[in-house]
Amino acid sequence: MTLQQVIRVIEMVAMKQPSVNMIVQNDIFRLNAKPDAKYGVFGWLQGQHSASADSSLIDYSFTFFYVDRLTSDMGNQIEIQSVGIQTLDNILRELNSLDVYVNSSYSFQTFNQRFVDECAGVYCSVTLQVPVSSVCSDGFADFQSNDFNNDFTIF
Repeated sequence: MTLQQVIRVIEMVAMKQPSVNMIVQNDIFRLNAKPDAKYGVFGWLQGQHSASADSSLIDYSFTFFYVDRLTSDMGNQIEIQSVGIQTLDNILRELNSLDVYVNSSYSFQTFNQRFVDECAGVYCSVTLQVPVSSVCSDGFADFQSNDFNNDFTIF
């Protein structure tokens, strides 16, 4: 599976999560330029990818984010972080079931951050492993990123 195919699968799995209303590609701080963001937001950032001549696997490193807007009293902070952990865990578990394997255990880091809005969220760094010669399963053939309108994804 190529990097492009892996990203396509990640986004497809994220879009299926009921808590995700928008995807930010490769830089969560793009939210700063999006005053009409549709929270909850799933974001991803590429890390360093690797392979070895004596291995049949390619490692793709990512950091995944879940971000949502805080209420004015910040009373929903723990709820956002709880939903974020569950959302990212659901995504990682579903990727594993689709032959995009999480290389090891993963941990979640909660945060508060001001983008255009005061937000809370969670991030998780993972390494995904795929066989060098693998291809997307037939279930992905009909999925197109243009199946969702331009408001769903920030490029």
